[in-house]
Amino acid sequence: VVGKGFVVEKQISGCCGNAVEHQWTEQWMVTRSYAHAKRQEKSFDERMKKAEKKLSALKARKEESIDQFRIRAAKIVQDYKVEKYFRFEVKESITTSKKYLVKGRPHPDSPYEIVENRRFSLIFDRDEDAVDKFLLLSGWRVYVTNMRSDRMTLSQSTLYYRDEWLVERGFHRFKKGSIPVLPLFLRIPERIKGLMLLLTIALQVLTLIEFVSRKELSERQEKLSGLVPGNPKMKTDRPTAERLLAQFDNLHLLMEEKGKDISGVVVEGLTSLQKKILILLKLPETIYDLSFNYEINQEAIK
Repeated sequence: VVGKGFVVEKQISGCCGNAVEHQWTEQWMVTRSYAHAKRQEKSFDERMKKAEKKLSALKARKEESIDQFRIRAAKIVQDYKVEKYFRFEVKESITTSKKYLVKGRPHPDSPYEIVENRRFSLIFDRDEDAVDKFLLLSGWRVYVTNMRSDRMTLSQSTLYYRDEWLVERGFHRFKKGSIPVLPLFLRIPERIKGLMLLLTIALQVLTLIEFVSRKELSERQEKLSGLVPGNPKMKTDRPTAERLLAQFDNLHLLMEEKGKDISGVVVEGLTSLQKKILILLKLPETIYDLSFNYEINQEAIK
């Protein structure tokens, strides 16, 4: 058992531009993933502890007002996104002391003034009711579909959603990913269209690499390791195209020119991981057997 859930059917109505009212039925599938709940609870607990540590170490600054001190305390819980789960108050204590106006050892007739010393203390604790409510709701998600219940069950919808293709990943690759469009220095519309056409083709290649490799791993019921820098033992059955292609960054082509002849050869041999990736992509190893020997045709070059 990896989770639980239930389905609520709702009758929805709405009007389009011609003011004609339409009605349809939706399934609201409310599900809770235990793994997702565990991740949320762990992150929440870490943020709460960090906020408590900073609140405990918070000290008033010189010439700081009670409102300024309270604002700094509130910002701490806001930064960790736990402001709903803490109750705190700031208490002010005032003490007085004598400050002598002359130097040296004071005596009964030495002039002095009374100085007020203000100190702030922060008292805080967890709002246990709010914390319990967060833990109760952790891990829950809602999926909505207008498919009938006999065509889309709760289990099917959850599986389809988890395996869906996310179009936003392509947008991210265009924005800040492996094939970024920005910064764009082109101004002529035709060149902009040409650039976007090339990047779109590149996006299709990346998408195809991911689809084929993941499909092969799923059919083989295998996972691939060695893709994550710093964690070579980490395994995944959903590798990204960028991680797969990064394994081929260390290949070098040695080219030598002798008179009219040019010869070339790949310096490094393919590693077991590289060979495994080629198998998943259904590509022969011979595509990296680039040994060649060409004769330069000087007349053709001219």
